[in-house]
Amino acid sequence: MQPGDVERTYADISKAKKLIAYKPKTSFKEGIQKFVEWYQENRKLYE
Repeated sequence: MQPGDVERTYADISKAKKLIAYKPKTSFKEGIQKFVEWYQENRKLYE
């Protein structure tokens, strides 16, 4: 965990969708895959 990280979130992007026409382009699955790749490349920063 990094400073500011939370253990759980109940994020709701419906307001962003309504107010600024936010449309995520990355699926949850793809986002997790990208995060894992990033973490593996940068894990020494957190050891």
